[in-house]
Amino acid sequence: MPTVTVTVADAKNHFSDLLRRAEYGGERVIVERHGKPVAVIVSTDDLKRLESLEDLADVRDAQAALKEAARHGTIPLDAVLRKHGLDHLIIRRQSPKAPRGGVVAPPRRKHRRAARVAKKGRRG
Repeated sequence: MPTVTVTVADAKNHFSDLLRRAEYGGERVIVERHGKPVAVIVSTDDLKRLESLEDLADVRDAQAALKEAARHGTIPLDAVLRKHGLDHLIIRRQSPKAPRGGVVAPPRRKHRRAARVAKKGRRG
C-alpha cells in the first residue's frame, strides 16, 4: 500500500483530496506536526482489517489468561482490593434479601380505599 506524508497545514488545505486518495486509491496518509506523526488517514477497509487484528489479539490474550487461571487458580476481587488498600471499593450488601446491586424496592402502599376503611375502623 502506498503511503503519503503531509503536514497538518497541508492536510487541512487538501483534506478532501486526501480522503479520496485513502478511499479510492487505498493510500495511507500520515499527518505530521513539527516533523512527528500524529495521525493517519486510512480507508475504512484498512480500519476493518486493523480492528480484526486487534480482536484476534484480544482473543489470544483471553485464552492465555484462562489457561493461566486454570493452572494457578484465581483470587477473589475483594481479596485483591484489600491487599492494595482499596477496601472502600468493596460492595457490601444492604440486607440478605436485597437483590444484586444492593437495591431494595420501597414498601408497597395500601390502596387508598383500604387505607380509609382502616382509618374509620380505628375511630369507631
